[in-house]
Amino acid sequence: SANGSGLAALDYDLDGLYDLVFLTGVAFPVDLASEAHRNRLYRNLGGWRFEDVTDRCGLEHIGYSHGVAVGDYDNDGFPDVYVACYGANCLFHNQGDGTFRRVEQQAGVADERWGASSCFLDYNSDGLLDLYVCNYAKWSLETNPYCGDPQRGVRLFCSPSAVEPELDILYRNEGDGTFRDVSGASGIDARLGRAMGVVAAHFNEDEWIDLYVTNDQNANSLFLSDGDGRYRDMSEISGTAYNYLGHVVSSMGVDAADTRRNGLFDLLVTDFQDEFNLLFANGGGGMFQDLSERSGVGPASVQFVSWGIMFADFDLDGWPDAIVTNGHVDDDRQQMGEATALQLLPLFYHNVQGRFTALREPLGPYFHTRHQGRGLTVADLDNDGDQDVAFNHRDEAAAVLRNDRGYPQSGPRRSVVLRFVGTRSNRDAVGTVVTMRAGQFTRTEQIMGGGGYQSARDLRQFFAVRAEETEWHVEIRWPSGQRSTLSGIEPGGAYTVIEPVDARAAPRVVAEVSTP
Repeated sequence: SANGSGLAALDYDLDGLYDLVFLTGVAFPVDLASEAHRNRLYRNLGGWRFEDVTDRCGLEHIGYSHGVAVGDYDNDGFPDVYVACYGANCLFHNQGDGTFRRVEQQAGVADERWGASSCFLDYNSDGLLDLYVCNYAKWSLETNPYCGDPQRGVRLFCSPSAVEPELDILYRNEGDGTFRDVSGASGIDARLGRAMGVVAAHFNEDEWIDLYVTNDQNANSLFLSDGDGRYRDMSEISGTAYNYLGHVVSSMGVDAADTRRNGLFDLLVTDFQDEFNLLFANGGGGMFQDLSERSGVGPASVQFVSWGIMFADFDLDGWPDAIVTNGHVDDDRQQMGEATALQLLPLFYHNVQGRFTALREPLGPYFHTRHQGRGLTVADLDNDGDQDVAFNHRDEAAAVLRNDRGYPQSGPRRSVVLRFVGTRSNRDAVGTVVTMRAGQFTRTEQIMGGGGYQSARDLRQFFAVRAEETEWHVEIRWPSGQRSTLSGIEPGGAYTVIEPVDARAAPRVVAEVSTP
C-alpha cells in the first residue's frame, strides 16, 4: 500500500471528451464483497461535470490495483485498458458500446506477479500494440517481516531491500486477441529489479522504439532496440543506471521530453527523500549526462519522496514543464526521530529555456497544500487547448485541476492540438515523432508509451504558437517508417491527422469541432 495507485485519461466512448479512471487499493485480506474499494470510471459530461459510470461500464475490479495502461491493442478504434495489480492483472476490452469485457485469461496476460506500471508500445513496428509490464517484487502477507522498532511499538513499511526483486514481462501482440511472452527472446530479462515506472520512446536517432525502466533500490534500465525484435541493455554505458555519484537510488516515476528543444528526449526520474530527482540529458546516440543539479531539478526535490511525474507545456510558452507528486510512506517516522511528514507539497517545475525552477505562485491553492501524492495524469479535459491535471492520492480524495492558461480571460488560445491515427502503423500511432518548425523555433514531440507513475495520459500532442508566427511546417515520422508533412493548420485549432495508406499520398487532416 506504500506504493499507491495510478489513474488514466482516455476517451473511452469516443465522444471527444477525455474521461478519467482512478485505481484504488484494498485492505488485506481482500473482501470481494466490498463496494468501498473499486476502481472507478468517471465519464466526462463537459462543463467540468463527471458521472460515475463504473456500475454500467464493466470496468470495476475489486483487488489491489496499482498501475494502468491504455491502448487500442486490436486496432478497432476504441481504447482498451490494462490494470497491473497485486494478484492477477486485468485486461479490459472496449466493446465499443460504452462497456468493457475482461479478457486477460484468453489474451494470456493475467500474470499473478506483483505488477506496477505498464505501457503499450509497438516494439517490433508490425502495426500492433505490444505490452510491457513492470513487476515490483516477491512478497506475501504471510511472510511479511516486522520492520521498525518493536520495543517502542513503532512499525514502519520495510525497506525495498527486504523484498526480492522480480523480472518484468514483454508481451508480443499476436494479432488474434492474444499475447505471447517474449521477455527472454527480446532481451529485457537481462536485468532484475524492483520496477516501478516505464516509458517507451525514441532515445537515439533510429526509427525503433526504446524502453527506460525505473527500479526501486536497483539500477535503472535503458534498453535500446536493435530493430530486429531484440533490445540491448545500455543502462550503465548510457549513464542512466545510477546518479552522478554512481549510486543506486530509489526510483519511482519517469517521463521523457525534449526539455532543451534540441530534438533529443531527456529523462526525468523521481526518487526518495534525500535523493535528487534525476534529469538525464540526452547527448545523442543513446548517451546521457546527469544534469540534475545544474538543471535545477535536483535541489528542489531533496526534501521530498517523489512519485508521479509528467511533462507538459502548461503555460504554452513552448518549453515543457513538469509536475511531480510527493508524499511519504509512513505516518510515524517522527517517533523514530526523523523530521519528516506523511503529507508533502507537490512540485511544479517551470522550464525556462532548459533550466527548471520550482514554482508555487501563481499556481493556485493545491500547490500550497500537502498531500499523499502518487499517480497523476495530464489531459485537456475541457478541450480549450491547454492541458489539465488529475491526481490520485493515497488514503485521500483525488484532485482534478483546471488549467486556465487557455481560457478567454487569459487571452486567445495559442496552441495547435494534433491527434494522430495510424493505418499502416498501430492505430494509436504510439512511436510517432512530430516536429513543428516556425522560423527559428523548433519543437519536437513524441507519442510515447507509458511515462509517469502507474498512470496513462492524453495521447494528443500540444504545440504552443507564438503571436508573431504565421507559418508552420509540421514533419511527421510514423512508426511504420513513413514520413509526412502538414500545412494549412491554424493556431487555436484542433486536428485529427490520419496516416496515408499510400506512402506517396499526403495525410488526411480533419479539423475537429471543440466539445467544451
